[in-house]
Amino acid sequence: MKSTLLIGYGNPDRGDDGVAWHMLNLVLKENGSKEDDLFSSDILHVREGLDIWFNFQLLPEMAETVAAYERVIFIDAHTGEVKEEISLVRVEPQFQNSPLTHHFNPPSCLALAQSLTGKYPEAWLLSVRGYQFAFSRDLTSQTRALVEKAWQLLSEEFFA
Repeated sequence: MKSTLLIGYGNPDRGDDGVAWHMLNLVLKENGSKEDDLFSSDILHVREGLDIWFNFQLLPEMAETVAAYERVIFIDAHTGEVKEEISLVRVEPQFQNSPLTHHFNPPSCLALAQSLTGKYPEAWLLSVRGYQFAFSRDLTSQTRALVEKAWQLLSEEFFA
């Protein structure tokens, strides 16, 4: 079983919705790798025990891959519905129906992984506050500052 997978998702062309894309590039940089073309990459091996994977959204097809890891940390942006600027919460499997056919969330991904393979990893959702979601490849200054704090939080919590 592989150790930890960071799955980032969101749209990097919609301002702060791209927080996961920026964060995964920071993870590459902090681990001595150059920024990569996360759009055309599959899972990237960063170092022993740490892989990253970026997608525009979570997909049911990811569930079997997720089940192959000991730990998965989902990374996404949030708006004001979450009180904290940086939220790190444990995720358990729970299939959730959605009226939107393109919406698949971390609990549903874990539930599908469990259904397909009989197991699921320890899982967490790291969400970072976004302030602007207009067409832009840049993060706002507020969210950019939170990206480094979020990586520091993950580093201390899981990789120390």
